[in-house]
Amino acid sequence: MFEFREEPGEGTGAVAAAPLTVLSVDDDQAFQQSLRLALSDFRFNDSPLRLLTASSAAEAEALLADQPDVSAILLDVVMETDDAGLRLVRAVREQMGNSEVRIVLVTGQPGLAPMQQTLEQLDISDYWLKTDLYRERLRGIVTGTLRTWREIRALGRAKRGLQQIVQAGRQLAGLRDLGEFSRHVLLELADLLEVPPDGLLCVRVDHRDAPPASARLVGAAGRFAPLAMRPVQDIDDPMIRDLLLEALTRGTAIGTPSSQVLFFDGGGLAPQAAVYLATERSLDEEEHELLRVFATHANAGLVNVDLAARLDQVAYRDGLLGIANGNALQRELEQVLAAPEPRGQSLLVVDLDQYTHGSLALGPEQGDLLLQRMAGRLAQLYPPPCMVARLQEGTFGVLGPSAALAVDPVAALEQGDGEHVLPFLGVDAVRVDLDEYRGAARGAVAAGLTLLRKLRAGGGHGLVEYRAEAEAENRARFLESRALYQAVRERRIRIELQAQVCLEDGSIVGAEALARWTDDDGREVPPGRFIPIAEASGLIVPLGQRIIEQACEALRELAAAGWPELPIAVNVSPLQLRRREFADELLATVSRYGIEPRRLEIEITEEAVMTDYQAGSETLARLRRLGFPVAVDDFGTGYSSLRYVHSLPVTRLKLDRHFTREVGAGSAERSVADMIIALARRMGLDVVAEGVEVPAQAQWLQEHGCRCGQGYLFARPEPLEAFIARLRAESRAG
Repeated sequence: MFEFREEPGEGTGAVAAAPLTVLSVDDDQAFQQSLRLALSDFRFNDSPLRLLTASSAAEAEALLADQPDVSAILLDVVMETDDAGLRLVRAVREQMGNSEVRIVLVTGQPGLAPMQQTLEQLDISDYWLKTDLYRERLRGIVTGTLRTWREIRALGRAKRGLQQIVQAGRQLAGLRDLGEFSRHVLLELADLLEVPPDGLLCVRVDHRDAPPASARLVGAAGRFAPLAMRPVQDIDDPMIRDLLLEALTRGTAIGTPSSQVLFFDGGGLAPQAAVYLATERSLDEEEHELLRVFATHANAGLVNVDLAARLDQVAYRDGLLGIANGNALQRELEQVLAAPEPRGQSLLVVDLDQYTHGSLALGPEQGDLLLQRMAGRLAQLYPPPCMVARLQEGTFGVLGPSAALAVDPVAALEQGDGEHVLPFLGVDAVRVDLDEYRGAARGAVAAGLTLLRKLRAGGGHGLVEYRAEAEAENRARFLESRALYQAVRERRIRIELQAQVCLEDGSIVGAEALARWTDDDGREVPPGRFIPIAEASGLIVPLGQRIIEQACEALRELAAAGWPELPIAVNVSPLQLRRREFADELLATVSRYGIEPRRLEIEITEEAVMTDYQAGSETLARLRRLGFPVAVDDFGTGYSSLRYVHSLPVTRLKLDRHFTREVGAGSAERSVADMIIALARRMGLDVVAEGVEVPAQAQWLQEHGCRCGQGYLFARPEPLEAFIARLRAESRAG
């Protein structure tokens, strides 16, 4: 193995070019010796020659495996076998996969491997007889072979470089974080040039027109890693600092014998950036071209990262308050919930209850002012590491250590601290201990909002603590809603009739249709449980329609059994009554069953009308014009709307069982019942007392002018067949 170097003293001061390696494979030692003499002072483009020798194909194969940087092989055809050289060619190309090294066959026995056939079948550069290789020709062959190798190597290198750049471009285009972008750029750039990743990437972080000196190092790798996220001015090496500043100032790339600086213009939108990489060597023209291509891809990646940052600003920041929004809070929640327990974190959901009213009464400016004041108070009460976010409208969320969120915040948030413009803000809050919560991030926020709505619906105020048991209850109700959906779809909801009797003679004068549901396990589900589920899930409309249809079927059978005048009352949900199509659908239903509207009484609650008095009263008026009787159910317990009741087009009031329960016990509630009965009498309305259970109640009601009662004293709810049997028994007794 030989390496030819310059003699001492020659080329002093010049940078020594890397040697090129040529392998001679031949078992003729005399030929090897003459080859060494002929190439002893050979140079190719100022690069010295490094000559390796092997005396067999097997030895050459082992040497090539250990020395992959061989540029050319001078290979004898006949060595240990007649085709040893040809087999080595195939091994190099097919087994080693080396397509760049150039191979020149030489032989002293030309008949064993015909020249033309060998050149056509094998990937070799040339084929010569040893007798033709005098010194000048040998040098010419080696020069041409090395030139071909360099061209092929350059093409292969360019191809690999472009493949690397395309792959790197795809990765950079998918990044959303400037720090990750910087790290990838430095690593990919070093890999492309096959140098250590000692580099820096700086960005004009404030805006494109900021002075270059204000740039910040958002990426640092290798020996420069400690400089990450520091100002450019903190770079100790003045040459590196000046190169980066010059690139930003001039808007161009800069190359030196030991480093390269790339410039990214940001496409006119993103912040401008400059990359410094310590190459410790000069680059050739091919590498410079690869750098230009790489810079184009990296610049596109920088634009994408900046766009992603802008989108994040829109997606994760509240435009009015400049704080995090619900998306940002949910993202942080996901990270907290992914951590192992105990997490020691809690979520506080805070609602500004006068936001909607203030906005409607005084305009959106007042609403904005309320939100800004609340955001300020929350930021003051919960400094970092707590995260304050606006979830929706006047609702905020705070995520932070449980210890920081342990104190009831309502009083502090309502009164503020030294504020005079808005001295009071009405606040309700829910606290969720995330070590007690089981579920996804979205569910934690939803649980807090649900508890807030329940607090308001129940007329409460203040702070509510999340209970894990409530989630189990909600899950059970959800499963019940699915079972109820199947029951409605399969028409398994039925009715029972409870008799309404005349208090004077005890005769049955009507009935109320009550919904009944037996679940798949044969258990009777109380209406007080499944009706609210139906209303919450929207099933109340098809369920209510099914009850009306069954009531019409019952009216038809009652008429066939001999009671064509007996009416049946059905309860109608507020959701049903609000539908514009309700009156028309009701009329179509009774017409389909051949029932006169006067026999189907519509029972509504005060809430059904008073939530939208104008629309509700118009619907009731339409029902009355169509001939349907209308009763107000549970009167006196809803909106206490006595001043409106005289204008409602109703025919009957139903005295709530709460008042009925007290009239026989000498309670002051008797005065309320007496007042309702008297009011109905003055307005020309009938009264039905619900929940009559003892004779004393019936007697008091009759004495005070109530003519009709309903309750267990007279009859329990029963199927239609039992109700008809009761009517027949009453008829026989009469």
